[in-house]
Amino acid sequence: MTWGTLMSRAHGMCEYCGGMDDCLPVEVEGAGEMLVCAVCDSDPPVEHWRCLEAASRSDVPEVQVAVWRKLGAIDTPWAAEIRSRMTLLPEAQALV
Repeated sequence: MTWGTLMSRAHGMCEYCGGMDDCLPVEVEGAGEMLVCAVCDSDPPVEHWRCLEAASRSDVPEVQVAVWRKLGAIDTPWAAEIRSRMTLLPEAQALV
């Protein structure tokens, strides 16, 4: 995916948290690319990841896969609850 296409799809915002600072493309293994800010690409406190509740409603398969995987790696009740409520597109279901 080209930089312009990715920026357009994500509206120039991190597809995890909506942040707009220092966003860069990140490869979602097996799925494609998504736009991620410097905070989400680092090691933020676990509470930062509550932003995934909004991201879990994305209609972009790459983002759905990344959110599903990230929520699965967070060992908290709220992360499990968000993950259990996700409805994945068929393209995303095939990759998780």
